[in-house]
Amino acid sequence: MQYKPESVSQPSRASAVMAHHRGWAFLEQGSIALIVLVLIGIVLGAYFGLKSNVNVGKESSNIQSIITSTQNLLKGSDGYTFTSGAKMMGSLIQMKALPKTMTVRGTASSGNATLYNGWGGAVTLSPVTVSGFANGFSLTYELVPQDACVQLSTQLSRVGIADAITINSTAHTNGIVTTEEASAQCSADNGSTGTNKIIFTVNS
Repeated sequence: MQYKPESVSQPSRASAVMAHHRGWAFLEQGSIALIVLVLIGIVLGAYFGLKSNVNVGKESSNIQSIITSTQNLLKGSDGYTFTSGAKMMGSLIQMKALPKTMTVRGTASSGNATLYNGWGGAVTLSPVTVSGFANGFSLTYELVPQDACVQLSTQLSRVGIADAITINSTAHTNGIVTTEEASAQCSADNGSTGTNKIIFTVNS
């Protein structure tokens, strides 16, 4: 009786080559996905950087517009004779004398509506006593992101639109803020929310 060994099937060379190519295909796909993610990250970073710069430019213009409107429309012969800052802002909103890009909450015609900046922070006015009379006012911007805080305070300092600028608890009574000072005084964001308050005081 002769013993015939059973033939053991071996994977064909073609199958091995296919498996090899399949492995490379997975690596190639992974590399492509990684490159795509990196590119998306770069694009998003550039987008948010540009958006931040646009917001700063827009809010800088808004601040100057509010200050000019307040001086031209709210000051009488006896100064800013309002019982509260809320009434001052409500009057400007009622007169439609504010930038249309800003957010108004409440009924504009009521005289009690409120104003908010592009970061969702309250924008308020308050009469300021100068030489015994309400001859000045302050404009407060809240929830300002750190990068915008540095840029706004220094840019508007150079423009000279305010007699004093306060960053959080630090007052610059001469209205001059250097980049070094602003960088030290503007606080870091809380996640994606700004934490800074900037007050612009005008004595006229």
